[in-house]
Amino acid sequence: MSKYKILYVDEVPYDRRRFQKYIYDHDSEKKFITDAPELDAEIDVFLEKIMLENYDAIITDHKLNEENAMIQYDGIDLVDAILKQRADLPCFILTSFDDEAVRDGNDVNIVYIKGLMNSDEENEGHKAKFIDKIENQIKHHRKKIENSKAELLELSTKAYLDAKDEARLIELDTYIEKTTNAPSSLSPQLKSAHNLNELHKMIENTDKLLAELKGK
Repeated sequence: MSKYKILYVDEVPYDRRRFQKYIYDHDSEKKFITDAPELDAEIDVFLEKIMLENYDAIITDHKLNEENAMIQYDGIDLVDAILKQRADLPCFILTSFDDEAVRDGNDVNIVYIKGLMNSDEENEGHKAKFIDKIENQIKHHRKKIENSKAELLELSTKAYLDAKDEARLIELDTYIEKTTNAPSSLSPQLKSAHNLNELHKMIENTDKLLAELKGK
């Protein structure tokens, strides 16, 4: 059975414990490993720590400095910084101020209301749906990486690559590098900006030539 390592970010110790209890109560198969550490005041320091852990998903409060003025960033800042280092990593904002998070953020689909962690039974279905959403996003993310690796391997073993194949090879390798922090499997020369621009020019010229031949 797959295990999912997730991070919950909140400046309030009570809310960190509440989230861990929510996961424990709704994770019937105990698939999730949940970390909820203390925050660092500076985003770069905190980011460096959490990126070493290779989390499958990150859930963060929106107003991270509401009860701790020393914290110099909010949940949206953190999500943006994470996605610059780890493209497409499943991220969620769990907040009591969902209207503000929707207004300030770039993706309304990642914002959820903190009330789903309450102990009442009124919204039990919504609680289960949120943990399912986390799992489904992780599965989708893993599958996309697996498919990219498979396609990269297939292209790498071809006897001959045309310009489009080479451009796709670079695209896949770059995506895998950004999503997994794995080192590039291609030579630096192939991935250099100059060679990439040359490939794009070659593709454009090929397309123009084909269009001219069809016209004739």
